Amino acid sequence: MINEFRTETEMSSRGPLAVDYLVLAYLAATGIVALTSMSGMGLGIAALHVVGMGLIWWMASLPLPSHGFVLFFRLFYPVALTPLLYVELAPLNQVHVTGYFDATVMQWEELLFGTQLATVFSEWYGKLWFSEMLHLGYFSYYFIVPGAAATAYLLKGPRALERASFTIALAFFICYLCFSVFPVAGPRYDFPQIAGEAANGKMFALVHTILESGSSKGTAFPSSHVAATLSAWFATGRESKRVFWIMAPFAVSLALGTVFGRFHYGIDAMVGLIVAIAAYLATPWLMRRLEGGNSQS
Repeated sequence: MINEFRTETEMSSRGPLAVDYLVLAYLAATGIVALTSMSGMGLGIAALHVVGMGLIWWMASLPLPSHGFVLFFRLFYPVALTPLLYVELAPLNQVHVTGYFDATVMQWEELLFGTQLATVFSEWYGKLWFSEMLHLGYFSYYFIVPGAAATAYLLKGPRALERASFTIALAFFICYLCFSVFPVAGPRYDFPQIAGEAANGKMFALVHTILESGSSKGTAFPSSHVAATLSAWFATGRESKRVFWIMAPFAVSLALGTVFGRFHYGIDAMVGLIVAIAAYLATPWLMRRLEGGNSQS
């Protein structure tokens, strides 16, 4: 007789977890994208993915840690891996495509909004305080994503952490798969940087410095910043309504800030929201399906 799916207090002591299957699926999918290019760069990326999949499968064969930081990392590692996976996207998205699809996305933007929101938003209201608030929201991305996972863990335990990690990683991976086959550079490369009063703040300078030093080209559509942040926000709301409302101003200002700061087109942010909602809604069903394959007889 097959056991029921894991409850809030029960976790598989050995064998792949739902988050492991999710990472394996992503590495396999992007590995195939890289492999089918038959280029030196693509073959190198595919080989690294095979090694990564082997390491994850080996890790899944070990007993699940019982508590503490090791257990947190065991369940959060799919999200912790995303900065490393982000770095490979710039070469990966050029193994089948040469150039970027910004002209296409700008056409969609005109059809949907009648203008280029990335230029008119900051021109519509370019006050320093407003710019600083939205750039602070954009910067809060670096705290919201890990903070949401930590909150789930502290409030509801490892099962809630696994749910939050799965939701956030799923949103990231959907975006990353889009980047790998449909690269879009974003308005930061085609439009002039914001000038005037809105550009005189410390948060403005900090965010632009971070992006200049560590962004991968071709990763604009959909906005993974919006998708990951809002999926983390929604995942936190699943565990605590109070924390959900505390996070709300930061999550909303981040979504607006991606367009105001000319980091993303308006349609990037909108589709990022759709990805976040889809990841949040799909997580319970996907986890049940993946756990079913790991149930013991």
